Amino acid sequence: MLVIALLTAVFAGWNILRLVSFKRAGALPAEELLTAYGLGIGAISLQMLLFYFLNVRYTILTITVPWIALFILNMRSNGTGVRDRLKDGENRPVIEKLLVLGISLEVAYAFFRALIKPIESYDAVAIYAIKAKIFYLAQSIPSDYFTRISALYPHPDYPLCIPLAETFIYTFLGSFNDQLVKMIFPLFFVGILGMLYFAVRRFASRAYALLFTFLLASIPQFNSYAANAYQDLPLAYYYFVSAIFLFRWMEDRSRSQYLVVSAVMAGLAGWTKNEGMMYCVVNTAVIFAFALLDTGGRSWKTVRSLAVYLSIIFVIMLPWTWIKKTSGIVNGEIELANLNPSNMLKQIYKIVPIFYEFQKQFFGPKKWNILFPAAAFIMILNYKKLFQGTGKYIFISLALSVAGYCVFYMISLVEINYFLSKTWSRFLIHFLPVLVYYLATLLKEDVKL
Repeated sequence: MLVIALLTAVFAGWNILRLVSFKRAGALPAEELLTAYGLGIGAISLQMLLFYFLNVRYTILTITVPWIALFILNMRSNGTGVRDRLKDGENRPVIEKLLVLGISLEVAYAFFRALIKPIESYDAVAIYAIKAKIFYLAQSIPSDYFTRISALYPHPDYPLCIPLAETFIYTFLGSFNDQLVKMIFPLFFVGILGMLYFAVRRFASRAYALLFTFLLASIPQFNSYAANAYQDLPLAYYYFVSAIFLFRWMEDRSRSQYLVVSAVMAGLAGWTKNEGMMYCVVNTAVIFAFALLDTGGRSWKTVRSLAVYLSIIFVIMLPWTWIKKTSGIVNGEIELANLNPSNMLKQIYKIVPIFYEFQKQFFGPKKWNILFPAAAFIMILNYKKLFQGTGKYIFISLALSVAGYCVFYMISLVEINYFLSKTWSRFLIHFLPVLVYYLATLLKEDVKL
């Protein structure tokens, strides 16, 4: 039943992609599959949230019927299109075989660690899994959950994407299984690695793409979060996929499907974790920069694209935002009202511990190998490329990500040193795949494989 549940998620995501004529944009079949998994998990969790308003109980039938209906609708539409092609040689050099072996071992290790023990990390149990169990036992989100029950557990304001996704798995399994339910997370890990590989393959050789995929897969901190049932890796997936398709749309604005999928993934990032809303803002700011720098603000088509992007994010976030507003659920760690010049000046003392903790992570090979110092070195050597073509928007996206987290710390209500020690190493995971992709773009003319 686990396999059926996961295939149902892929089926749901595939139907959404077909609905927006994703195939016509030229995406590779493997990219479509990797995108469909995360899209399906997010869409089904949103569907289960909507069941709260409709008073519908969670069963295999109620979850699958809407997607079967959409499949029938899609079968009546024309989904033909020409796929992009990647040039592959027939021979596979030894280096490619070694890189494939290395990536396979890292992926296998992630699945192994996910399966050898049930969900046991504190946040994964106390914040996410406990909610999933409540929803599974009730076969719904109880009518008094948001007004009474949620206050009994930590962080009631956290989005419910992953708890509802776990409920979805429990529903198909017919019982609790805190080992099998963890399969959600290494599959997000595989999704990121696969999307990185195909993104790099569009401008480089197979060996070159495998090298950067292995680089990401072998980073200890990133790999460890593929098995601990935290929400950080799913958030990294949604931001990465949204960014990849956004950059691809910038290179060819005729492929509007990429912009739509990017907006949906950005919205799902916000639905996965509170920090995900920052990436909605980051992507919107990147589109705005694109409108100013590449069209001089004179392209109404780009303005319309920005409006469409924001509208999609708004629709995805509306149910959860409405519930929080009407139920009086607030964030106990971040106070957006503090985002004003007067308060920011009062919090200026936090700058020193923020950057002190950041440099500890930056130069921390135990968790990150030497990726961050190497990235800084590569950027310095390739400073002329930083603001060329689409690369400048990747740089802007990364810079805004770091700046956004610094602002979060500045307006946080939590004691700064404690907050930093618990979160910086996790926040870096969120934009790590985009950073590795950026390095691949910067070095594409220097590394020949």
